[in-house]
Amino acid sequence: MLAGCGGGISTNTDWDQSTDFSAFSTYSWFDARSTGANDINSGRIRQAVDSQLAAKGLRKVSSGGDLAVSYQVSSQERSSYSTMSTGWGGGYGMMGPTMGMGMGSSTTTQTTWQEGTLVLGMFDGATRKQLWHGTATTDLDQNSSPDDRTRTINEAVSKMLEDFPSGG
Repeated sequence: MLAGCGGGISTNTDWDQSTDFSAFSTYSWFDARSTGANDINSGRIRQAVDSQLAAKGLRKVSSGGDLAVSYQVSSQERSSYSTMSTGWGGGYGMMGPTMGMGMGSSTTTQTTWQEGTLVLGMFDGATRKQLWHGTATTDLDQNSSPDDRTRTINEAVSKMLEDFPSGG
C-alpha cells in the first residue's frame, strides 16, 4: 500500500496530552490479526517505523516494550469530476427587430484513482491504552517500482513521526 504517485502525502497526528512520552525508552510491535498490507509492504512499514523510532531514542525489544506499536493500511477509490463548456453566440440589430443565435456544449469527465492510508498507533505497553495516533494518506500508483514504494512509505512515516514524541 502507500505506493504514491506525486500528489503529496498528507498526515495527521493526535495524542493523549497527559502522557509524558519521555518516560518511554523501549517499544515492541503489537501484532494485529490483519494489517491490510502484504508481507513486502509490511516489512517496508516496520523498517521505516523502526528507523524513525530509533532516531528518536527508542529501543526496539521483541516483547514487553514500554510502548506497543501497531499499524493498519487501507485503500479506497476516489473520484473527481471536471466539466468543460464551450460556446459561441452572435446577434444583429439596430433600433428595430433583433435576432440572435448561440450554441454551446459541455462535457463532463470523471477521473478515478486509488487513495491509500497508513494508520499508526502507539499504546501503553502494559495497559494497551492508546497514547498516540497518526495517519498518512496519498494517491496510489499500482505501477510504481519497489524503490518508489519504499521511498513513499519512508516519507509517510517520517512525516507522521516528525514531531514525535508529542506533548512530552
